Amino acid sequence: MISGAEELVTAGGPSAPAWAFFSAISLALIAVLGQQLKARSDAKANKETLERVENEAIKAHESASQAQENTTNVSNGFARRMDAKLDRLIDSIQATNNALQKQEEAHRAHLEWHLKKEN
Repeated sequence: MISGAEELVTAGGPSAPAWAFFSAISLALIAVLGQQLKARSDAKANKETLERVENEAIKAHESASQAQENTTNVSNGFARRMDAKLDRLIDSIQATNNALQKQEEAHRAHLEWHLKKEN
């Protein structure tokens, strides 16, 4: 028997097994209450996490909508038109460069003609 149980047992009072039963019931109730409190705090934490995730999802959706609006010019052929314009600019620059090279060669030939004529 538990050493302190004899002190609890008095004549005409609850017996040691009754005290053990009441103690077990009390401990079980305390355990159930502890589990309930933990479940409640876990539920509250889950609710807060859910709200935070929901807010982040809303922000992500808004960001995606803004990105979609920002890319409408690309999706409607804007990029293709700009690419074609850049290709025409490159062709024009190359043509100008070729013409300048031909003109430079002509000037060089003309200068050589002058140098030969003077000699």
